[in-house]
Amino acid sequence: MMESNAIPAPLAGPDGCAGPTADRAPVTGTVAALAAQGWSVTPDFLEPDLVAVLRQELTDAWTSGAFRRAGVGRGAQREFRPEVRTDWVRWLDPQTCSAAQGAYLAALERLRQALNAALYLGLFEFEAHQAVYPPGSYYRKHLDQFIGIGARRVSCILYLNADWQADDGGQLRLYTDAEVPDRHVDILPTGGTLATFLSARFLHEVLPARRARMSITGWFSTRG
Repeated sequence: MMESNAIPAPLAGPDGCAGPTADRAPVTGTVAALAAQGWSVTPDFLEPDLVAVLRQELTDAWTSGAFRRAGVGRGAQREFRPEVRTDWVRWLDPQTCSAAQGAYLAALERLRQALNAALYLGLFEFEAHQAVYPPGSYYRKHLDQFIGIGARRVSCILYLNADWQADDGGQLRLYTDAEVPDRHVDILPTGGTLATFLSARFLHEVLPARRARMSITGWFSTRG
């Protein structure tokens, strides 16, 4: 169960959104891990200075009240279900993105092209939102798919948290074996880390944290 009120758009945003670090993001290892096991954790996907700018932009938007409570479902079926999720989101528009957001989108465009070339996934579109989990917030176990709609193929989560420690909590718990339901990996939401996984394959959840937890969460989708 996932929320969406955004129209997916091709990754290429306006020319003014391109950033200077877009061509440095490591994608080869991410593609290899997705091919081998269906999920990947890529530390330092973006340079620390760019991560810091993205974090500050998210913090400013949060302080200004630009976020809204996240729901589940889409369209008329969208509803708030605090027993399922208690995070807050702000959708990104690739046509009005900041330079830092544009740099991240450009890095993901390189990843999209590499995934299509290596794995023939037919990825065409990307949608994303900034996400804030206030202390104690969570998102219970779920798949990144709408019921009856399988367009989302690869989930991408870029963490923006500074100096995150294991005791802070907030791990992404990814269930890695459908035949062994309790088998999982816990991914620490360290700033600059990119977590990717096949959207329809892996149940996952966000564990409660002691600090506010920040990320940009998005999905590569197929056409239509």
